[in-house]
Amino acid sequence: MTSSAVSIVNHKGVRVITMDQPDTRNALTPDLRDALLGSMEDAVADADCRAIVLTGSGKSFCAGGDLNSLPESDPAAIRLRLSTSHRLVRLVAAGPKPVVAAVQGYAFGAGLSLACACDLVFATPNASFGAVFGKVGLTGDMGLLWSLPQRIGIAETKRLMFRSGTLTAAQALQLGLVDEVAQEGDVVDAAVAAAGAFLETAPLSIAAAKDILARGPAPLDDVLKAEIDHQILLFSSRDFSEGRRAFQERRQPGFVGR
Repeated sequence: MTSSAVSIVNHKGVRVITMDQPDTRNALTPDLRDALLGSMEDAVADADCRAIVLTGSGKSFCAGGDLNSLPESDPAAIRLRLSTSHRLVRLVAAGPKPVVAAVQGYAFGAGLSLACACDLVFATPNASFGAVFGKVGLTGDMGLLWSLPQRIGIAETKRLMFRSGTLTAAQALQLGLVDEVAQEGDVVDAAVAAAGAFLETAPLSIAAAKDILARGPAPLDDVLKAEIDHQILLFSSRDFSEGRRAFQERRQPGFVGR
C-alpha cells in the first residue's frame, strides 16, 4: 500500500515506516491511521521484511489523535475508529515481526500508545512522552493500559495516567519506557541497527515469542474490548466536549464529571 501519509525505506531486511505528516506533528488522522495499518500489513506479508522501524518525520513522532476528526457521540463511529486502530496495535504488539520505535519530539496520546506497543523504544534527548488523554476527558486507548504497565509497572502507570503526566526522554529511560537514548540525527540509524540484530534470530521463533508475550499478563484483546466500551461512554460525555473545546481554545478545561 502506498500513501502520501507515510514513507517507506528498506534497509537489508529492515523496513522503516515513517509517519510523514509533519505539518500536523503526525497527529493520527484517519488517513494516517489507515496508511499505517496498510503499511504494517504490507510489511508483515513481505518475506523480505524481517523487522520494522516506526518513526515520524519533522519534529514529532506522533502528537496524538486528531481531535478535529474525533467522533463525539456516535457509538458506531467510535467503535469503527477504535476497531481500525486496534488492528494496527495488534500487528505492532502481537504481530510476527519485531517493531522498533524511533521517537523524536512528541509522543503524546496515541503516539505514546504506538511507541509502547513496539518491542523496543529508542528516543532522542528532546523526546517527550505524554499520557494526556485525561486532559480532554478520555482514557488511554490503542492498548496503552496493556502495554504501558509492562514497561513501567502498575504504580507508575497510575501516576502517569491519573495526572495526565508527561515524561522527558531521561525520565522515560529511567522508568523503562525507553530502551535507549540516541542523538537526534542518529535515532533512526540506531533503531535500524537494533532491528537488524533481530535478523540473526529465526523469524518463527520471534513470532512465537511475540504471540505468547501478547497473551499476558492480561490478554490484549480483553483490554482492547474494555477500552472500546469505556471510550464510547467518554466520547459521549460533557467532559469530552469541554476538553476538546478547551484544547482548541488554548485554555484550561472545566470538567464536571458528566
